[in-house]
Amino acid sequence: MYDCLNFILFDVKELSENKILLNAFASVTWTSWKSVSALCVVTVIQWAETGFVPEFYNRRAKTHQLKYILANCYNRAIEDPDKLNQYPPFSPQVYGETSFELISQMIETVSIGSEDTFIDLGSGVGQVVLQVAASCDVKFSYGIEKADYPAHCAVLLDKEFRRWMAFYGKKYQPYVLEQGDFLSDECTEKIVSSTVIFANNFAFGPEVDHQLKLRFANLKEGAKVIASKAFCSLNFRITDRKLDGKYFSCF
Repeated sequence: MYDCLNFILFDVKELSENKILLNAFASVTWTSWKSVSALCVVTVIQWAETGFVPEFYNRRAKTHQLKYILANCYNRAIEDPDKLNQYPPFSPQVYGETSFELISQMIETVSIGSEDTFIDLGSGVGQVVLQVAASCDVKFSYGIEKADYPAHCAVLLDKEFRRWMAFYGKKYQPYVLEQGDFLSDECTEKIVSSTVIFANNFAFGPEVDHQLKLRFANLKEGAKVIASKAFCSLNFRITDRKLDGKYFSCF
């Protein structure tokens, strides 16, 4: 509760400069629900009486704020984290989460703009899609996950994310998280129409890599593929024209 209220108070300039609120915040007894509730009431009253639309409204979350929000959402949505690592032996469905810091680095390196469509192939619980949607001016972000439990968690994480982003007044771009097979015909169209493709393919295996490369050959010119390891050839030949970045580039 302290972290939540502290986050809001000092994120909102109009509130952080309000002496009544600052005094109320400093005098709260954090072990007392009554005292904390009284602070919330004072905050609502002070906000309502001003009659203005605060500067922070509908603003993007800063990097450290987004990390806090996503961590909070994850802790609420993922009921059994250990279950995410339960998968059939020798299966390409091995679960692997990508760190917030790595995706932040990707976003800084790869220019993702308002005309781009982002897709995460094997999106797990959906953290990467949510981070991209909240960090970039991307046109649309899409995540697809085949395994049942991560896909189930993605539904819960989606709900928590929308709830808490609205609570903190932070905006994000349109996105969707779905359960399905990214090698299906239905998903192929989504892949080839995307301009930024992310695949944590470390454990996909050569056959899945091969099938993805067949689809990548039809990507739009200038599309970017971000992968955790290079895609193997498996008797599939890609021309230099397609490898030199004219059709796609790898990060």
